[in-house]
Amino acid sequence: MSRTLSIGMTGQDVADLQAALNYHLRPAAPPHTPPGPARPPLSVDGKFGPNTDARLREFQRVNGLVDDGVVGQMTRPLLTKAKQVTVKIPINTKEEPPISRSLASVRTADIFNFGLTPAAQISPATVPVGQTKPLIAQVQLQNRQVQSGGSLTLDPIIGPGSQSAASVLSVQWTWVEQRDGRHLELALGGQLAAVPLTLETFGLSSSAQSFAQVTIADVLAVDAANLHLFSPSAQISYQANFVQGVLKSMAAGVSIQNQIAWDLEKRGNNPVFSLFCQQQLAWTYDLADRKGTLAPGALFGAIWQTNLF
Repeated sequence: MSRTLSIGMTGQDVADLQAALNYHLRPAAPPHTPPGPARPPLSVDGKFGPNTDARLREFQRVNGLVDDGVVGQMTRPLLTKAKQVTVKIPINTKEEPPISRSLASVRTADIFNFGLTPAAQISPATVPVGQTKPLIAQVQLQNRQVQSGGSLTLDPIIGPGSQSAASVLSVQWTWVEQRDGRHLELALGGQLAAVPLTLETFGLSSSAQSFAQVTIADVLAVDAANLHLFSPSAQISYQANFVQGVLKSMAAGVSIQNQIAWDLEKRGNNPVFSLFCQQQLAWTYDLADRKGTLAPGALFGAIWQTNLF
């Protein structure tokens, strides 16, 4: 199993890390990134020191990751990925359309080797001539979030129920489409909500929910102010409802939402701490009573992105 690497560690896998960083960051010309003057190569000595740490953090920023100086499950796949180059090959004085080729000529020893076979490290792949940019770009796990705050459910438009307020704590894993500006986000997570009962009962009505959500992020955003104003989403959920610790009902739900978020702290391109307000219109179907409720609501609070789970 590959180790999670950080400053102060030594070994062959650290030497492989240094070789991979030299491959990705040192040259100034495409297809390597970022552009600019050539960087002095790291010493491939297997010692994770300050120079290796600084070069790793630069690599993480370039690739839109949290620059924490740790090689984990987010950073490792990008280090093992060979860069692509587009070339034009003239034949009989006529230029053929661009052909994308993998840099298969790069020596395997120069690529980050965390127990991967050479075939897994560099997989030559060609894109057919004339292929257009895919509608949906590559999607990868980008972050894990903890959200806390409060929710307000208004009087229902359809079905039984009444206005209520609750405290909310949720966690979610988010997969992000790797492109700038407007993009897709896919989220899986769980949520706990607690609603205080009357003073006479001294108890709580609570619910536990699992959900899946798809979001079109940053349809409208103000980058200079780190404001995300319009990111519509659709969510499906399954919920268990409790009263004083006793399971009372199960419910399924479908909702459409929009979230407004303000990023207060960022690392590179990644928000770390944000405030948010989410508006929603939710249809909830009680599986025991066989009754559905359509009600508007709002959720507001704070988001913390974490690597703890």
